[in-house]
Amino acid sequence: MPDWTDHLNNLANQLWRLSPACRIPADPASLKLVAHRGAYIAGSNSPAPENTLAAFDRCLQHAIWGIELDVRLTQDGEPVVHHDPACGRLFQRPDIEIANTSFDNLRRQLPQIPHLQEVIARYGKQLHLMIELKESWRQRRPLQPQLTKLLAGFEPAVDYHLLSLEPDHLQGFRQLPPAALIDVALTNTQDIIRQNHALGHGAVAGSFALLTNSLIRQLHKAGKQVGTGQINHPDIMNREAARGVDWLFSDQPLRLLGIKENA
Repeated sequence: MPDWTDHLNNLANQLWRLSPACRIPADPASLKLVAHRGAYIAGSNSPAPENTLAAFDRCLQHAIWGIELDVRLTQDGEPVVHHDPACGRLFQRPDIEIANTSFDNLRRQLPQIPHLQEVIARYGKQLHLMIELKESWRQRRPLQPQLTKLLAGFEPAVDYHLLSLEPDHLQGFRQLPPAALIDVALTNTQDIIRQNHALGHGAVAGSFALLTNSLIRQLHKAGKQVGTGQINHPDIMNREAARGVDWLFSDQPLRLLGIKENA
């Protein structure tokens, strides 16, 4: 999320703890908890940066239901797992832009950044894969055939979902069942819901503070699934479980499970 959205989310995680539903204990084992970019450890020189095998391994270790990961294409059309267009924020290499470097060069310079095939081979059918598309299939033509090939042995909506902040990014994958396509809102919740209905995608994800009880009921009534995030306090986890959301996205999944972040 952008920094300002992150700050607002942290504030909401404190304010919404006043909700009575926060005091209804949830059973973590029954929740479909999704580790946003893995169970990563923030900070420079982290042993488990976001969107790396080390961060995803921690999800396996602690039996987290699913992982959210971001996909971009290299210059030669290889799908890699990285959130930002460039590599400055995580790896202090702002000179390396994913779209302007070959996969071989990226692997030599920053071996921590995994190829999507590595992630699928390592975690497929063990962790649910929430694959966020950061680029449009219209501009990056290799995206659709590459993902279709890599996911051929997996069942959409059962083993994985595709999601995007831009609903049109999912239109290149209309061969998948609608239930496998998730439109994601930041603060534009109503607009994303409108586009979701218009395009016939099967699910919506957004802020737990902006997806009201009424909107969740309306989406469920329309046959849509709903995910909320970023849920970073156990009290908010209780609230979302009581509201019947389908997936809970979190930047701090281990905290929600009562596990020390450095475990």
